[in-house]
Amino acid sequence: MQFDESKIIYGVRVVSKRISFFSNLIYFVVVALFVVLRIMSNFNLFDFMGGGAGFIIGLLTQAGLLLALPFLMFQYLTKFSVKETFNFFGYKKVSYKTVLVSIALGAVVFFLNVYVSSFFNSLIEFFGYHPSSSGEQITSWGTFFLSVFSTAILPAICEESLHRGLYIKGVSDRGILRSILLSGLLFGLLHMNIEQFFYATLIGFLLGYLSWGCNSIYPCMIVHFMNNFLSVLFAFARSQSWAFGNFFSNLAQIFTSNHFFGILFFVLLLILLVVIAKELTNFLVKDAFNYNIARKQKQLANMAIRDNYFKQIEELKKDQTSKPLYSTENNTIYIDFREFMEYVANNMEQIDHNQQPTKPIKNIELKTKILLWGSIILSATITILSFIWGLFR
Repeated sequence: MQFDESKIIYGVRVVSKRISFFSNLIYFVVVALFVVLRIMSNFNLFDFMGGGAGFIIGLLTQAGLLLALPFLMFQYLTKFSVKETFNFFGYKKVSYKTVLVSIALGAVVFFLNVYVSSFFNSLIEFFGYHPSSSGEQITSWGTFFLSVFSTAILPAICEESLHRGLYIKGVSDRGILRSILLSGLLFGLLHMNIEQFFYATLIGFLLGYLSWGCNSIYPCMIVHFMNNFLSVLFAFARSQSWAFGNFFSNLAQIFTSNHFFGILFFVLLLILLVVIAKELTNFLVKDAFNYNIARKQKQLANMAIRDNYFKQIEELKKDQTSKPLYSTENNTIYIDFREFMEYVANNMEQIDHNQQPTKPIKNIELKTKILLWGSIILSATITILSFIWGLFR
């Protein structure tokens, strides 16, 4: 049987463009609602909730706006099942080695972030920016565990599901590199804070690479969690006067006590952290590749066994009945693969390959670009305003 392969290829392109459009539409809705919540919070419109307003709004923002809403919207628009949606978002198993190395990489990323944020903050302070206050003090174990949940666990799950789950896969039609850059940039801008923008964007690039290299979102979640968790832990250690709580203050004294050795130590430590991060990242990608290959080989072996079993069943069926093979006997349906592919080719939205097939794709791409730039401009505007506000603070 013959079927037009070009129609199937074009159909796949249409589907990928539509998923890209849906992903950008969902992301724009999230950004718009995020901006509304940010404005309402700045005008103290949630004060009626009392002292727990910050936690409640944070919970609704993370679990509701960044996780549940994108998941449900994507499932509704694409008509995917729950299992298919989870699979698309990258909730795929990884080896225990990947988990352990991701924890180590998260710790390294935390120290690199301290370097990057310190450099960038000193740069914007040079232009007259006044940093915001240190935030809520973590003075008790109850506050510590609450901060771990709201600052480390929730963002690791929800922000990664949106950026390294939905968005980076949703815009994969633009290529791996562009999808990594776009998701990283939007991740940095969604913080809507000039102090967090630079290092969040850089870590977004790394996490985007991990999501593609490991074919799973779990390493990204672990790295993200470790970065935020260590930040909470050091803040709690300082409030409890623990020895390692003043680690960064003591490190700063080394840099300032002797400028030459301080700069030398700074550069060597930075190089060491970068090398360690690179090696750990390479290990994660290789281990994930080997793990996925092993799983795929096992699946193929099971498929071969299953295929051989059903072939034997069909041969017995042919011998025992004169009815055609493709029938519904005993609630069993037998489908020929090539007949199915021909059906797909002939019925995929009744596409006529000879009638300017690129026109609908161009329309989709135009709408997608409008939504993408809308998300960038909206979140970038708030980020720039946070810088201007810091100049007059």
